[in-house]
Amino acid sequence: MIHMESKETVITSLHELLGDPAIGNNPILRLIAGIVFMHEQDYNEALKHTNAGGTMELHALNVQIFIKMHRSDYAEKQLRIMQQADEDHTLTQLANAWLNLAVGGSKIQEAYLIFQDFSEKNQMTGLILNGKAVCCMHMGNFDEAETLLLEALNKDTKDSETLANLVVCSLHLGKPSTRYLSQLKISHPDHMLVGHAASAEEIFDRAVQTVA
Repeated sequence: MIHMESKETVITSLHELLGDPAIGNNPILRLIAGIVFMHEQDYNEALKHTNAGGTMELHALNVQIFIKMHRSDYAEKQLRIMQQADEDHTLTQLANAWLNLAVGGSKIQEAYLIFQDFSEKNQMTGLILNGKAVCCMHMGNFDEAETLLLEALNKDTKDSETLANLVVCSLHLGKPSTRYLSQLKISHPDHMLVGHAASAEEIFDRAVQTVA
């Protein structure tokens, strides 16, 4: 885990590199900057460096950023650019699945089929397993989702998305989720689900005190 001082140093250094006229517009540097600022939830800063696009990786990252900003309309525009460049590209298909999940409804089945196609053609990864599992949960198939997520957990016991999805899946199945939430708190204390759980615990404690 990166300490706060280290994180601030990294971000300061990143700004210095981005401000260097010789390398500031390098697509790999812009991609790294976009990933860092997206994880910091500073989406406007991320888009300063990624919005111009130029590579499939940058457009795919833009799709992710816009989805996190709840702007599926802008995400769709980025996806269209990717489809025009290479409709069969792995990143294009992945971005399509992300957008379908964000839109929801009848698009969930389309997203599931994309992840299913990935699983048949490629080595099964945590990303693919989580993608299929989230589709299953949206469709109410929590038993299948749990099987996929446990397989993903077996590949990486500290993956934040796997642990978070297992918390949600377990709650829907009426199974204990404390183990997964505890691991998530240890491995990823800044995860959004950990923050929500802490807020809920505070509200519950205040309510108990009020009644007492």
